[in-house]
Amino acid sequence: MESINIGQCDNNLNIRCRAIIMNIELDEISRIRAILLENPKGLTTEEIAKKLPLNRTSTAKYLNTLLISGQAEMRTFGRAKVFTLSQRIPFSQMLNLSSDLLIVLDHDLLIKQVNDPLLKTFGLQQETLVGTRIGNSQLLPYLESDIELIQEASKGKEITKLERIEILGNEFFFRMKMIPVVFDQGEQGLALILQDITELKQYQLHLEGLVEERTQELRETNNKLLEEMKERQKSLAALEQSEKKYRELVENANSIILRVNDKGAIVFFNEFAERFFGVPQSEMLGKNIIGSVLSSAVPAEKTPDEYIREFLIPSAHLAYNEVPCSDKNGNPAWVAWTIRPVMNSDNVPVEFLLVGIDITERKNVENALERVNAKLNLVSSIARHDILNKITILSATISLLKESIKDTIQQEYLKYAEDALVAIKNQILFTRDFKDMGMEKAYWQELSEVFHQIQDSQHLGNAELEVPDTALEVFADPWLNKVFLNLINYIRYHGKSATKITIGYQEFSDGMEIIVRDNGNGIPADKKEMIFERGSGETNGYDLFLVREILAITGLSIQETGETGKGMNFIIRVPSRAYRVKK
Repeated sequence: MESINIGQCDNNLNIRCRAIIMNIELDEISRIRAILLENPKGLTTEEIAKKLPLNRTSTAKYLNTLLISGQAEMRTFGRAKVFTLSQRIPFSQMLNLSSDLLIVLDHDLLIKQVNDPLLKTFGLQQETLVGTRIGNSQLLPYLESDIELIQEASKGKEITKLERIEILGNEFFFRMKMIPVVFDQGEQGLALILQDITELKQYQLHLEGLVEERTQELRETNNKLLEEMKERQKSLAALEQSEKKYRELVENANSIILRVNDKGAIVFFNEFAERFFGVPQSEMLGKNIIGSVLSSAVPAEKTPDEYIREFLIPSAHLAYNEVPCSDKNGNPAWVAWTIRPVMNSDNVPVEFLLVGIDITERKNVENALERVNAKLNLVSSIARHDILNKITILSATISLLKESIKDTIQQEYLKYAEDALVAIKNQILFTRDFKDMGMEKAYWQELSEVFHQIQDSQHLGNAELEVPDTALEVFADPWLNKVFLNLINYIRYHGKSATKITIGYQEFSDGMEIIVRDNGNGIPADKKEMIFERGSGETNGYDLFLVREILAITGLSIQETGETGKGMNFIIRVPSRAYRVKK
């Protein structure tokens, strides 16, 4: 017969008693939850005790359990305490409300929960992760270097670090947070939060490239300005110090970096911007760029939205959008902005990234150069006028001498002197025309209008001029009209056998070509490049030289590609940024 262990019986009895008590408590708690559910406005302890029915002390104990577990809420009205059910979202749903990647671990580092963004990013299934120790899970290849930190964080230490992870062949950057948590039952655990900062990191690399590129462009511009200032000795002493300061600014270039939404409200404002404008980021976030980055004076012909849009989406030909503003001291300043849209999945701009470079010093230099140029042009105009007067006197004197001198040799000498005088006069007239080239700002010009002006103003003799009817516009120097006039004059003089001059165009993926051709004798192959050099040709030697220089101001170029005996064929190449279809 089997012996009976009295101690074991007592233990079994205790366990059964505790289980019965626990079931009773759970039953009472369930009844309290049901009562609170029927009374959403809440009940006091006494009211709940009456409805159970149960004594006040036991009722208070069960209510305290509900409060600790977060299943109930308590509000105080005077001395009365009113209890209501908590309005809680299921934990699994709450995880999926976050766009961050979330992993919840228990104290043994077993995975308890993961959210949908994490599963989607890593291409994993929830059932293969939940219940698995993180060190043995499919996440180990991505988090292997962080296991020791995760173990350290599980002991109660909050840890944050930046992490680069390659997922399915793509590079991601995360800000990883390891935060100790406590579950409803009091069990300790750990939440891993991976905030995706890949886009921000890519912006950073992109901005570094932009800053370097713009810095190089400014250095080149600065060097050109330096050469021009050296040629103007009268202004050298006044400009040397300014040039030195400007070069130092370029070599240590910092940038104003902002991010704004499509309405112009500022959502990011970097440290350099704080120093430049003298306003902390906290005061700028949410503010509109009108009155802060842009002038508060909106042009009368525009609405505020149009004013903002014109600034955020400048013309395609502009490398920079140069805008006047005020610095932290209220002094006038200039900033050159590079603006890039941030697109959503539908390729619609939702934000704009603005990178600004302080160009106040450059603007001051330009203004100084304009003033110096004006003075030099005045001096050269007076000198040119006096020289032309003397040339007129010399020309008249030579004419009188030719009439009075009959000796053939002396007549030949006079002819040499007269030719030299004509050449000098042509050069003086050229300087008069050339002095204003590039001084006026380039603008969009309708090709049809330019062609028809030429057609109306030219006397072509026996030649016929054929021009296209087009809606294309070209961003060029105001002297574009003179380009075509000079080309046609050159063709008329050198292609005397031509009976037809045709102007046409054709578009390519990277730009457009404007073609001016005739049906004359053409240009010998060995002279095709020489015709664009200063002093070449049989006229004044400057027609095609001026053509090339005018086009180069806005990045256009010209080449002659005709065949000898088949006529001239001038091709003007226009980059894609410098032409558009008229709207």
